[in-house]
Amino acid sequence: MLRYAIVLALVGCPRPAPVEPAVAAPPPTPQDDVLAVTWVQTSAEADAVALTVFHAAGAALDLALGDPTWTAALEQEGAFGELPPAIVVDVDETVLDNSPYQVRNLLDGHGFDKASWGAWVDEGRALAVPGAPAFLSAAAEKGVDVFYVSNRDASQAEATRGNLAAQGFPDAEDTSHLLFRPAEGDRTKAARRRQIVQTHRIVLMFGDNLFDFVEGDKPDRAAREAMVAAHTDWWGARWFMLPNPMYGSWDDAVQGYAHPDAPTAHAARIEALDGSRP
Repeated sequence: MLRYAIVLALVGCPRPAPVEPAVAAPPPTPQDDVLAVTWVQTSAEADAVALTVFHAAGAALDLALGDPTWTAALEQEGAFGELPPAIVVDVDETVLDNSPYQVRNLLDGHGFDKASWGAWVDEGRALAVPGAPAFLSAAAEKGVDVFYVSNRDASQAEATRGNLAAQGFPDAEDTSHLLFRPAEGDRTKAARRRQIVQTHRIVLMFGDNLFDFVEGDKPDRAAREAMVAAHTDWWGARWFMLPNPMYGSWDDAVQGYAHPDAPTAHAARIEALDGSRP
């Protein structure tokens, strides 16, 4: 009887609802830019590196001005010794600091897009990279023309000109010294440098990206290293690189010049690391 009672009790009791297996929350999207942007915005070292570059360029400029055979442009050919001297600089992360835009993207969880970037450019609030206005102004006083060769869209030239002028940069009275990326045709910086060498001797160049100096068709990492090595004597003498750990063609090469989502990009960066280097 006892066994029968127990069976009846069990049959009459409602069964507990099945417990659904716990679903793991998706991993957070990697924000690989955080450390890089923090370094750019907060480190004394970032300012020190920029000042080092522009101070060192002062001695190089004096050498260049004293040697009519000196040029910093691979595009410069023929008799150029009598042409007036010019310096070519990139804009973003070379003379203007756009790290606030990067911060906004981090806080909003968004990547680069043309609309938000255009809005930032229109604000005209980017601050100067330390040392850049003083060096370029001193060069201008020595009779050197400054050309701003940027991959900003040509439609952004006036807003950029106003930003440069507000930060004390020379040759920002109008947009004639701003050579920005055209909507059509040859959009390389080499094409725009070829325009400059028709009237000027380019004596120094500044950028934060290898392609600000020498360009290739989506070169892989090995090809990029070879491009640097091929011009060993020019770095720190005719060509001056500013650090930019936030973005650039260095990361494009790691990603195979694709534009993957954040987790895929993060995985590619991890894969590119080499712990076997001595």
